[in-house]
Amino acid sequence: MIINVQEIFKHELKRLGLNKKYVADQLGITYPALAAKIKNVDNFKFSELRKLADLNINLKLDIYYDTRFRSEDV
Repeated sequence: MIINVQEIFKHELKRLGLNKKYVADQLGITYPALAAKIKNVDNFKFSELRKLADLNINLKLDIYYDTRFRSEDV
């Protein structure tokens, strides 16, 4: 099953009454950077995914912790 993260993100924003600009501001990134990360979720930093979770945005991703992460990545 292929998950379309862009559609999930769009649905989550609608469900929560948020807009992309607000989410980008909360993540501390630009709107174009957010759009690029939504197209390729592998580019999200773990800290950004945690902020999305704090906003109650669930992208339905499986996250695996890699011990090679540095503390500044988290």
